[in-house]
Amino acid sequence: MKKFVCVLLVCILLIPALSGCQGDSSSSDIVIDGVPMAPLVISGFVGEPNQYQRVWIEKFEAMYPELGPVETVITDTTNRPIVLRTAIAAGDPPGIGFFWGTRVNTFFDMGMNLDLRPHFTPEELALINPTLLAPCIGPNGEVFAIPTTTVYFTKFYNVDMLNQYGFDIPETWDELTEIFSILHEDGIFGFSNNTQSLQDALFGLAYAELEAKVGPGTSHALASGEVSVLPGTPAGEVLRTVIEQYVAWYDAGYWYPGEGAISVSMDEANAAFARGDSFSISTFSGAFHALDAASDFEIGHFLKPTSAHGMTSFENIEPSVYFIPSNASEAQINSAVAFLRLMLTHELQQEIVDSNQPPSIPSFEFENMSPLLEDITAYLAEDNLIAGINPVRGNTEMFNFIKQVIFTGPMSGVMTIDEALIEFERVRLTVYEELQAVAEQE
Repeated sequence: MKKFVCVLLVCILLIPALSGCQGDSSSSDIVIDGVPMAPLVISGFVGEPNQYQRVWIEKFEAMYPELGPVETVITDTTNRPIVLRTAIAAGDPPGIGFFWGTRVNTFFDMGMNLDLRPHFTPEELALINPTLLAPCIGPNGEVFAIPTTTVYFTKFYNVDMLNQYGFDIPETWDELTEIFSILHEDGIFGFSNNTQSLQDALFGLAYAELEAKVGPGTSHALASGEVSVLPGTPAGEVLRTVIEQYVAWYDAGYWYPGEGAISVSMDEANAAFARGDSFSISTFSGAFHALDAASDFEIGHFLKPTSAHGMTSFENIEPSVYFIPSNASEAQINSAVAFLRLMLTHELQQEIVDSNQPPSIPSFEFENMSPLLEDITAYLAEDNLIAGINPVRGNTEMFNFIKQVIFTGPMSGVMTIDEALIEFERVRLTVYEELQAVAEQE
């Protein structure tokens, strides 16, 4: 409880700078067809709303002109959770919060999410892909957020290059290494990756190993800080083999841009792939649109190979979700529900497809869906795509370590693999302690 009070005091102090919300909503309630509604504020956008979100907002504004323009509170990746928690804790919540699906549970754990079951019919909720909805379900069946689109980490590859060399899709690390080795002889890198902030795209290589060698559910438990990764522990030794594999690929010169270059930005990694300098790129599925526009070859994708045949490749899904704060007013709730219900329509789901993103209701019949997007969307029905195992869901420190350090630290010689595992254990324990503190408050 002491921790929550401290957070609340900080939030109250920060509210003038961070909330950007509407104040006392009761003074601006508008009755439409006998239903009190309030001007809609959506907080949590990282940058300006994208194309499908703009269409969504414009349609809502056309349906409810009495409410005026929808206000969007723009944040960045770092202060996004602070802005949301500040406004909610200070009693001045937005109508809707927009957040990552694998971390929205941190709001639910603090009692900040409204249970949406009374506001949507079972039939409406059943439309949503169950894999995307899974991280939005509470222990007692609460539905505390609604997913719209999703991304997951994958490997895009140059189909033309694959066919030119006569390669088969690799299923194991050794098969992938053989492809990299052959291409290296012709001056082509095996893969590129944004090492400045996307090393979690590489971390998915560990999921299959953890599930098979330590036990089912290990990846989820690690994401929640419940599994030790110290050297000598089962999970730690699995992670050692994964780090060793990436170090070996780097040392062999298979990782763009080669020896001595560790820090690679998103733009550099994407450009290397689009130019044909690298055979593949480890990234998130939502990057397809940019890569496709920049490349003059066909792009395919495959899930990360495993260390041996017969293992299931697992990968994390990151839905984008919208939630209604638990302390929103009745008028705010009515406006928010009307907005979210629009997302469940075929028209808005088509807009998502038109923006080259997987929809949350893949059972609809869509027009002009690219073959690769069809393939990506089809994976939503597979058990090897799991929402919530992304380790960066834990806290900011784990977020930064997995995204920026875990592989390039040992590659660059800044730390040994043992030192990387010990550091991972330290940040892992901070996650566990935070979760225990929340549990004690409840």
